[in-house]
Amino acid sequence: MLQRVQNACLLLFAVGASTAFAGCTEDCVDGYCVPAYDTGYYYDSLVSGIEYSTVTTDGITRTGVTGENGDPGSFSWYAEGADVSFSLGDTDLGTAPAAQKLTPFELAGVTQEAVGGCDVTGTLPDDEFRIVHNLAVLLQTLDTDGDPTNGIEISTEVAALFQNVTVNLDQAWTDFQADSDLAAVINEAKLAKLLPEARTLVTREDALKALYEGIGLCPSGT
Repeated sequence: MLQRVQNACLLLFAVGASTAFAGCTEDCVDGYCVPAYDTGYYYDSLVSGIEYSTVTTDGITRTGVTGENGDPGSFSWYAEGADVSFSLGDTDLGTAPAAQKLTPFELAGVTQEAVGGCDVTGTLPDDEFRIVHNLAVLLQTLDTDGDPTNGIEISTEVAALFQNVTVNLDQAWTDFQADSDLAAVINEAKLAKLLPEARTLVTREDALKALYEGIGLCPSGT
């Protein structure tokens, strides 16, 4: 009976966040209890197509892909105070305490502020903040249509190229730009026509400006 209840809960999750939440808020059915969960969203603008994992109250690791239920950017967690980890294949994108809205700032563990100004003409520090701009650059570069203002969608095929690939987000901008593993993935995606031939690594200034606007730190069009 417990297994049947858990499977029903997960099936509801697969068909939509609102349905899933309604079907899984009860912890116990017929004397058996299953983990309840809540829904959060990962923002640069809303980012779909990255993997996430979290641990349930009964210690089971659950995995998923953001936006997989047709709700862009969405992910689920199963325990109060739980951490949620994000990744692309074997590339770690960071871990943060679950919340209704997570951004590269939370994954980098830095204060959410428009470093460098809304036009990003100021000095950018070479400390933990570099994880913020490197992560924003990575996700925006891989966006299917290259327009972060309408959400970021990373295709299943592009995400699969990161299997056995580890790109270090905590490295200086010049080193990140020259990262051979990242360059190889982008080139492979272009050869396979998963990304347009003209696609190049987004600049950190452009990535940060889009990020600041996407999460509401700065007004659009600044």
